[in-house]
Amino acid sequence: MRLLSLFVAVLPLPALAEEILLSGPPIWETAPLIALAEDQPLEGVTFRFRPWASPEDLRKQVIADTPLMAVAPSPTAAIFDATGMELQVMSATITEGSLSIVGRGGELTDLADLHGASLALPFKGYLPDLMMRRIAPPGPETWQPHYTGSLIAGMQLLLAERGVDAALLAEPMATLALAQDRDLTRRADFCTLWRDATALADCPPAGVVIVNPALADRPEIRAAYHAAFAKLAADPASAADLLATHFPGMVQAGAGFARIAAIDLPMPEKAGVLIDFYATILEIEPDAVGGRLPDRDFYGR
Repeated sequence: MRLLSLFVAVLPLPALAEEILLSGPPIWETAPLIALAEDQPLEGVTFRFRPWASPEDLRKQVIADTPLMAVAPSPTAAIFDATGMELQVMSATITEGSLSIVGRGGELTDLADLHGASLALPFKGYLPDLMMRRIAPPGPETWQPHYTGSLIAGMQLLLAERGVDAALLAEPMATLALAQDRDLTRRADFCTLWRDATALADCPPAGVVIVNPALADRPEIRAAYHAAFAKLAADPASAADLLATHFPGMVQAGAGFARIAAIDLPMPEKAGVLIDFYATILEIEPDAVGGRLPDRDFYGR
């Protein structure tokens, strides 16, 4: 028996799987990360998903020793970089059709067509507000911001016909609002307004996938992510079921997500799109991106 125990003891142990933490908020861009955790496509690597609840929560994850791949708002990633945190952008995402101005009335080709009407936005100084200000400065002849302090309140106020004439809504809230009130219309697609105002060819890459120093440059992990993204981009509505496994409120998001055209921007090959976007936001509000443009290493190697 002792001989058998000794023999077993000297047998090579199976290699422990490397664990990589995946994290993100309840938006379409997070779904490819959840897909990695569901499918576990790489031998020897265990992907584990955990949502982040706030920018501070995300910051703590980035500076930890655990290998991390996370979805972050583009400006948040730039601010982290400006404050000395070590991270890189692995990829950026464009979700065409994900933002709409919803209200009562005809199509808007210019924000001046609102004639100073109130437009619901979630927070002053945050990305949707800054992007709208780049399209057209608010004023009595264009549009008036109505800050709700909540991502969902704009839709609620619009449905209740209380205090706002229109709202900038992300999917799936835009589609849900239209389904609940037949008098509402999708008055403008945000990307169309953005392109006309900025002369940029691309819709804003508002979300990025970042990695921390604990996750070294790993081509096989990048390839697995891009494959998961491509599969979801071919059927964007399917992201709702994945998100619902961690964010139950997203279970009805499929109809809204179906109209999204998701575009993957791997870094550093597509860094120019993100750099142009940061430069545009820097002109509007430098503090929103940390007061400067990130260095080239930020966009990967």
